[in-house]
Amino acid sequence: MNFYKVREELLTGNSILNLPLKVTFYARVSTDKDEQINSLENQIYYYKNYIMSNSNWTYVEGYIDEGLSATTTHKRKNFLKMIDAAKKQNFDLIITKEISRFSRNLLDSIKYIEILKQYNVGVFFQTNGITTYDPNSEFILNMMSSLAQEEVKRLSTRVKWGHLNAIKRGHVLGNNSITGYIKDHAKLIIEPDEAKKVQEIFKLYATGKYGLNTLAIELYNRGMTNKNNKPYTKDTLKRIIENPKYKGYYRGHTTEVIDYKTKKRQVIKKDQQIIFKDDSIPKIVTEELWDKANEILQKRSITIKNKEKVFKKHSYTSKLFCERHHCFYQRISNKYSQWACHKYIVYGNRGCQSPRLKEQDLNNIMSNILNNLSLNKEIILSNLLEIYESFSNKKSDVTSKEVFLKQQDNLLDLYLDSIITKEKYLEKRMLLKEQYLKMTSKNNLDIIAIKEKLKNYLDFDQYISLYIPKLLKRIIIVEQNLSKSNISIQISLVLPITSYTKDYTTKKINISYTVY
Repeated sequence: MNFYKVREELLTGNSILNLPLKVTFYARVSTDKDEQINSLENQIYYYKNYIMSNSNWTYVEGYIDEGLSATTTHKRKNFLKMIDAAKKQNFDLIITKEISRFSRNLLDSIKYIEILKQYNVGVFFQTNGITTYDPNSEFILNMMSSLAQEEVKRLSTRVKWGHLNAIKRGHVLGNNSITGYIKDHAKLIIEPDEAKKVQEIFKLYATGKYGLNTLAIELYNRGMTNKNNKPYTKDTLKRIIENPKYKGYYRGHTTEVIDYKTKKRQVIKKDQQIIFKDDSIPKIVTEELWDKANEILQKRSITIKNKEKVFKKHSYTSKLFCERHHCFYQRISNKYSQWACHKYIVYGNRGCQSPRLKEQDLNNIMSNILNNLSLNKEIILSNLLEIYESFSNKKSDVTSKEVFLKQQDNLLDLYLDSIITKEKYLEKRMLLKEQYLKMTSKNNLDIIAIKEKLKNYLDFDQYISLYIPKLLKRIIIVEQNLSKSNISIQISLVLPITSYTKDYTTKKINISYTVY
């Protein structure tokens, strides 16, 4: 039963006992004392009878965890099974003894109550007298949430205090996979071979000759790979260049939790991070070299952002897919406007053996395919004009007529009030009529012009770039028979079943493409 439907029934004064609900229960004991006072068997017997004694309810087998703490839920297998069953809508209501039986962790309680609510499942805490169907329970849970948030803040303060004290003692925090270093007992020790790679990265980038992508290619060509013997990516290189540890500086408070429920984190702005020179961190590059590299990185980042603001998505963006490397083709802005596999762009021929594809050749292929399809252009044109007239011309004609009639009425009022003579009235009336006829005839002329314009747009050869984003789903460069001169491509089109239907069908076409 819908969660909010149950809530509406309760607000009208109805009792939850009178509603046709599928009901289950959750029981848990964790200590000998609990078992002595209120044994698990007693709980099971009580809830089973309590639910089955109500003729309006349907009993659903309960969920029991025995001998486990409720501090966290990940160890309570049956509790988690109950949550999964709730997502499948196996029941509408869970009855449990009290909030502490559900979870001693307030964060967990609130989290799972919200999840259950999303799947139309309510919870009734008998001892606390709270049902989550009751809108007032939200206030109580919000109070609990506030208390939990304060506890998180206090915990966060204690953690930060511990971090600061660790830093004062020269202990480096963070993960153990910092390129160029080995972490030993919270201290960083330079790893010579990796440090040489870091130095080379900074030296090359500080020349200003390389972007991050071209630097990745240059390092690969020089036989330099990361710890996993894989090529460096631009994101990895960016993180290395931005890391102040390489010049002997500590950096902390780079992220923070913004939602204590979901643990979602956000990156802290650089001017709000904790950065200071730390003699306990051995530097790999000089401050001058680090500053120079980062100055270049910052300038390039601003340039890229400015370019992104005016970036226009190309027709084949995210449409060309390399089957061998499971990545998209990217556009190369040269005189041919070619497309190549991302691996080829980054690593050259060693990255991918597939050829570069000319955009014009792709346009020709698409144009030929669309021209050979049984698309009735006259019907399409007729439907487009019909749609345009229904939204534009009718509205225009109605508006023009309304204005004309209103002006006529105003003119008549002036005549009847003897403000203008009869001759003047007839003269003005004739002028209004001429203006109205001219306006409506202009609208008819516009339809003719629009029809001619639409005819031009139905020329696939000339306006193919307009149709590719709408009709082309994917072009897959097939892995088999891949060579520099000839490739197989699979084209998937999304076509309307009729000329102006909202229903679409997918059509696949396999062709060979010869590269010149």
